[in-house]
Amino acid sequence: MAKELPTSLKEIPAQDNLPDLFKFDNGEKVKDLRDWKERRKELVEPLMFYQYGSIPPRPDKVTPRLDKEKAHPSGIGKERWITLIIDSKRKLQMRLVIYEPNTPGPHPVIIEEEGSLGGSKNAERFMKKNYLFIEYARHDLDPDRKGTEGPAQKAYPENDWETLAVWAWGGMRVVDYLEGRTDVDMKKIAITGHSRGGKMALLAGALDERISLVVPNGSGAGGAGSSRILGPGAESIGMNDKPHWYHPRIRIFAENEAHLPFDQHFLKALVAPRGLFCIESTDDLYANPLGTYATSRAAMPVYELYGVPERNAIRFRRGGHTFSGSDWTSLLDYAELTFYGRVPQNGQSFWQNPAEVTPRPDSGGESGFLRVGHAGNKGDYNYPRVGSFGSVNHDYEIGRYKVSNAEYALFLNWAACESDPSGFYNSKMRIRRELKGGKIIYGAYPATANAAVTYVSWYDALHYCNWLGGNYGTSLDDSTGQRNKGAKYFLPTEDEWYKAAYYDPKTKKYKLYPLRDSHKIENSEKLASKSSYGMMETSNHVWEWTESKVGEAFRGIRSDSWFQGNNYQAAGRYYTNPNLELGHLGFRVARTSPESTNTNEVKKKSLQKRARKFRR
Repeated sequence: MAKELPTSLKEIPAQDNLPDLFKFDNGEKVKDLRDWKERRKELVEPLMFYQYGSIPPRPDKVTPRLDKEKAHPSGIGKERWITLIIDSKRKLQMRLVIYEPNTPGPHPVIIEEEGSLGGSKNAERFMKKNYLFIEYARHDLDPDRKGTEGPAQKAYPENDWETLAVWAWGGMRVVDYLEGRTDVDMKKIAITGHSRGGKMALLAGALDERISLVVPNGSGAGGAGSSRILGPGAESIGMNDKPHWYHPRIRIFAENEAHLPFDQHFLKALVAPRGLFCIESTDDLYANPLGTYATSRAAMPVYELYGVPERNAIRFRRGGHTFSGSDWTSLLDYAELTFYGRVPQNGQSFWQNPAEVTPRPDSGGESGFLRVGHAGNKGDYNYPRVGSFGSVNHDYEIGRYKVSNAEYALFLNWAACESDPSGFYNSKMRIRRELKGGKIIYGAYPATANAAVTYVSWYDALHYCNWLGGNYGTSLDDSTGQRNKGAKYFLPTEDEWYKAAYYDPKTKKYKLYPLRDSHKIENSEKLASKSSYGMMETSNHVWEWTESKVGEAFRGIRSDSWFQGNNYQAAGRYYTNPNLELGHLGFRVARTSPESTNTNEVKKKSLQKRARKFRR
C-alpha cells in the first residue's frame, strides 16, 4: 500500500502554477544532476497515492507459452500468439501477439496495449524496419468495467491499484518477457498507446526505466495533459466518465485542481533522460492539447539538465481523436531518430506548437441584445459529474452575437490609447494598431470586423464590461470578478448563458436538439439561431467566457459545438484558466433589462459617453 498522504484540502496548499520539479519536498532546491536523481524519487509517491494506486513489485517469474504461430499476410514475417504466465504462485495470464520479421536480430521493439488482439494494420511498417511489434491484451488483466474487479486485482488484493495502473504494470511484464529473448535489443524498447492506452503508456514509461521510448497519443487527462492548465473543451478530473481508471482519491481534486500536489509533468520528468514523444491533435480538445504542450515545456528543464533536450518531443496535427496513419509514421520516424540517429527525409520537426484556431472571417452579424425573460425558471436535468444549469431568478438581456473585433477596437481606443500596461491588446487579434498624433489608434480589419474578437482573457472581458457600464469593482490593474449590485453590463454566468442557449419558454424545458446534435447537421454552424431567444453562433468553435468561478483557479466557459466521440459541450461543464488568451476563446455581454424591451444596439456614442463615467 502507498504511504498515507493528506486527503483534506485544508492540509494541501493550493498553487496555481505547475509544481516546481526542482524543489524538494522540504523546500530545498535541486542544484545539479545528483540532486535531481534524489528529487526524482519524491515524484512517484503522490502520483501513485492520489491518482493511480499502488502496484505490486516485479513478479518472481514470467513464463511464455506459445499458443500458435502463423505467417504474416505480408510475407515478411510471422505472428506468434503467446500467453504470459505471470508469477509462479499466482499464475496470472496475459496474451500477446508478436509480429516478428524474418530478418535477424537484435530487434528494436514497439509495445502497444490492445483491447482486441490480431490483425494489426501497423505492424508491417515496423517489421520492414526489423522491429518486433507487440500487442498485449489489457483486458486480460482488467476488463475496463466500472465496479468490476479484474483478474489482476484478484491476484494482488493487497494493492489498491486501479485500471490504468494495472494496464501499465502489464506493459512492464512484456518487458520482463523480452529480457528472456536473445534476439531483442533491450536498449531500444518503445511503448505506445492511444487515449486510455496513451495514459497507460506514459505511466509505464515513467515507472520502468527499461523502456527507452515512451509515445502517448491523445492521452489527455491522467496522461500527458495538465490538470491545472485546461484549454477550452479539455477533460477535467470531475468530467471523467471512467472513474475506475483512477484511484478514488483523485476525485478530491475535482474543481479543486489547484490543490493537486503534482501535475502530469511529473510523469514526463520521470521518463527523462529517455525518449518521450507526445503525439496530439490541435482539434482534439477533450485531450487538452494546450495542457499537454504545457507539461512538455515544464519537463524540458529536466531533459536540459541531462543534456538531451531533443529527447523531449511533441507533435501536433489537425483532425480528430484517433491514432492516425500519419501518427504511426511519425512514431516510426522518431524511433529511428532516437534509436539510430536517422533523420527523417521529410525534415519534420519533433517540437511543435498547437495550431492557431480562429473564427471564420464571415462569422458574426449585426450586434444587439435579446431579452431573456421568464424569471424563476427551473434548471435543467442534473447531469452526472456536471450538475444542473439554467435556473435564473431575474430577467436580463444577452448579446445576439459575441463581442466583435469592431466593438472591442472601440474599447481599446479608450483603455489603451496612450499605453497598454494591462495587455488588453493582443497582436494576434484581427485588429490593427497604429501610432497617430502621439496616440495609439485601433481599428478592426474590414473583412473580420464582425467576427468575434478572440485572444482576450477573462480579465479583459470584465474590463470591457466595466467600460460599457458594468460594476465589477475593478481597476485597470485588478479584477476580482465580483458582480456588484446595480451592474448594468456583465459577463453572463453559466446559468444565464445556458438559459439563453437552451431554455424553451413555451415548453418550459431545455431544448438541446439540434444544439447538442449539431454534428449531425451539415454546415450546422451556418444555421440560423437555434436558441428560443435568438442567441446566435453558439455552435461554432469559438468558446465563450462566463462570469462563473470554478474552484480557485478556473472560470467557466461555454460553447455548443460537437467535437469528439460522445462528448458534447452542451452536456458538459468545462472551465479554463482566466489568464489564457486563445484564438478560439471570446465572449458575449449580458445586461440588465431596461424598462423598454427594445433590443436595438446601443449607439456607439452613447457607449463612449457611458464609458467615461467609469474611467480610472
